[in-house]
Amino acid sequence: MKSNTLLKNISLFIFLFFSIVVLKRLTVFYLAQNQTISYESYLLTKTIYNVILAVVSFYMIKINGLKELAGITKIKPKKIGLVIIGGLYLILLNIVFSDDIINATITNVSVLLIYCISIGLSEELSIRGFLQSSLVNYFKNPKKAIFIASLFFGIVHLIRFDKGVYGESSQVFYAAFIGVMFGVLLLITKRIYPLVIIHALIDFFAKIDRVGQNFNIENINTTLTSLPNAVLNILVVLPCLLYGLFLMKKYIVNNHN
Repeated sequence: MKSNTLLKNISLFIFLFFSIVVLKRLTVFYLAQNQTISYESYLLTKTIYNVILAVVSFYMIKINGLKELAGITKIKPKKIGLVIIGGLYLILLNIVFSDDIINATITNVSVLLIYCISIGLSEELSIRGFLQSSLVNYFKNPKKAIFIASLFFGIVHLIRFDKGVYGESSQVFYAAFIGVMFGVLLLITKRIYPLVIIHALIDFFAKIDRVGQNFNIENINTTLTSLPNAVLNILVVLPCLLYGLFLMKKYIVNNHN
């Protein structure tokens, strides 16, 4: 594919990506503007938008001939243990820092699990599947593609604006560091579904202590993060960046034909 065409497709995708993310945010605000919305309704609303993003991402991957780079093939995943190592670290991290679970029911835990699966699908297909794969083709340089896609993944988290300056800044680093690790793992394993599964589990254990909490405008926007906690958030996820860089040096050849 010609560079100009590829760049136009990347630009189109970024526009669609932000449109869907912003619409999701606005829909939640609209629903919670004058009333408290149930936990299940809140997550199912966001799940619908995640599914839309996943479908758009898959379509963009397919029409741009990126299925192999995006790991959407029938080949057996390679070195799956590397994904498990990185994923288990983040899962255990979320368990250690989680609060008590007080509102869990079969219904809301099931809704949370579905929501987390939709996060894994939408974010992996969009960021790693389409964007990173497109950048690999554009730059002919997998390492540069990983870093740019990971930075984009970090910046996307600024859209939330619900954790204060320190919290938002730490989320950029948090997501970008994980993005580097996941980006490298996609190119090593050559399959995207292990990343979708691990991503979903990481989010599930990160959110399980808030299961069942109803939402309104006030509690959507009052989770401010202090500077010490923001620094801690960055430090605890730093091993993901180091792990990703180690794997990149060991397995990723800096060219693409």
